[in-house]
Amino acid sequence: MGGMDLHAPLFLNCEDIVMRIRQVLPALVAVSMVGLGFNASAAELDGDALFHNPAKGGCPACHGKDAKSPIMPNYPKLAGQNEAYLLQQMKDIKSGARNNGQTAAMKGVMQMVNEDELAAIAKYLSGLQP
Repeated sequence: MGGMDLHAPLFLNCEDIVMRIRQVLPALVAVSMVGLGFNASAAELDGDALFHNPAKGGCPACHGKDAKSPIMPNYPKLAGQNEAYLLQQMKDIKSGARNNGQTAAMKGVMQMVNEDELAAIAKYLSGLQP
């Protein structure tokens, strides 16, 4: 009978352990910092890193790594947009004030990001060349 031997012990090699630690470490650090009272302001946050972080929604998956190559023609190009406009749109999607067929997927993503992080992302995107 083929397949996996369910009675064989499971062992993780060093590469598997390192990979798993790398997957959970950022979240553990973030939770620890919040628990200890650390809260970075938008000015201290790295909007580039947040935009490209899969744990914060993985923005490039839909909007492109350069924020101007969306995967669908009806998705917005974000690079070079006005900072205040971008921030307000993200806040409105998060709160539900902006609610249409295009915002359904974004609403879930926006729950992964706090207001300071939204501001940092908006600042980063506004500084990109359109």
